[in-house]
Amino acid sequence: MQTIAVSLAVLGTIVVLLLLAEVRSFRAGRTLITRRRLLLRLAAGIMLLALFSAVFVGLFVLRLVDAQTRPQLFLGYWSSCLLIAVALVWAMMTDLREVEGRFNARRHEIWHDMARFVAEQMKSDEGPNSRAEGHRKE
Repeated sequence: MQTIAVSLAVLGTIVVLLLLAEVRSFRAGRTLITRRRLLLRLAAGIMLLALFSAVFVGLFVLRLVDAQTRPQLFLGYWSSCLLIAVALVWAMMTDLREVEGRFNARRHEIWHDMARFVAEQMKSDEGPNSRAEGHRKE
């Protein structure tokens, strides 16, 4: 049980440090994420910290390890932890969809730019001094 407590503390510290780094880079303008994505990530980090705290309290303070002693409290408490976990997954999936949307938009821009570049190159090759016309005259 001590290993679980230490692991929760270490994971909680890592989450806090990552959240602080994300906010710092956003404020400095060194990141490409939008304000909405930052808020989603902060909400997910806070939910993750709440889940770690709830697991710690449930195991070590309330000692909810056996459903036989206090079944209603056991069911209600761990069900609320499950709801936090579901909300966390929802926030992460929403962030993932936003990342995917940005990726698809960027990929579309790259293909569009490439097509425009090729079209410009083909147009410049069709000029009066092009090699293609030189071969046709011969």
